Amino acid sequence: MVMQETRPREEIADILLTDPENIFVPGLSFRKDDDEPEFELICCELPSRPNVKRSEPLSHLEWNSHIDIDGRITNVDGLKEKIFKGGVCPAIRNEVWKFLLGYFDYNSTSKERTELRKKKLDDYFRMKLQWKSLSQDQESSFSTFRDYKSLVEKDTDRTDRTYPFYQGDDNPNISVLYDVLMTYCMFNFDLGYVQGMSDLLAVILVVMENEVDAFWCFVGLMERVVSFFRL
Repeated sequence: MVMQETRPREEIADILLTDPENIFVPGLSFRKDDDEPEFELICCELPSRPNVKRSEPLSHLEWNSHIDIDGRITNVDGLKEKIFKGGVCPAIRNEVWKFLLGYFDYNSTSKERTELRKKKLDDYFRMKLQWKSLSQDQESSFSTFRDYKSLVEKDTDRTDRTYPFYQGDDNPNISVLYDVLMTYCMFNFDLGYVQGMSDLLAVILVVMENEVDAFWCFVGLMERVVSFFRL
């Protein structure tokens, strides 16, 4: 049966206006649903996966070869290609991810990064103090903040406890996860907290093992993917 138009013609894909029996798309087929015969199932047979060989991960020695005497990262394009094809050795992820996620600039020197981290440390705890110091009376008249807080509490409680870093009912890392997300709400109050952010931060915190570093790496990641979280 040809689909009945319920929207303007220009908004409907041609394939949806065609009799299914006359449609030919490689790998695509239609069949009746045995359980609900009034519906048709669209079946798609995927092609075989290409045989791609993964490279070795970026090693500590290779990473050091990209750092010049002042601490700047050299041949960034080649470095990114190496990481794209093989990933990063777990032992150096803590350092490399800070660049990949935009916390540190590739062209910054070691001295500049040390100074930047001191500033970011102060900035983080200043924002954290903003929400930590709210009184109950202030919270009661701050509905948006209460909504963010409730969402963060629910999502951090759902963190996968089978992973050793987050195991246990009173695991302090869950509290750190909560604090970072609440501080991000103060950093970007217009966006606040959206479900799913906790899952992204949970991985970063495992790698960084530091509250402040995890926060700023998370900020860098969110700048790239924020469009997926805007409702």
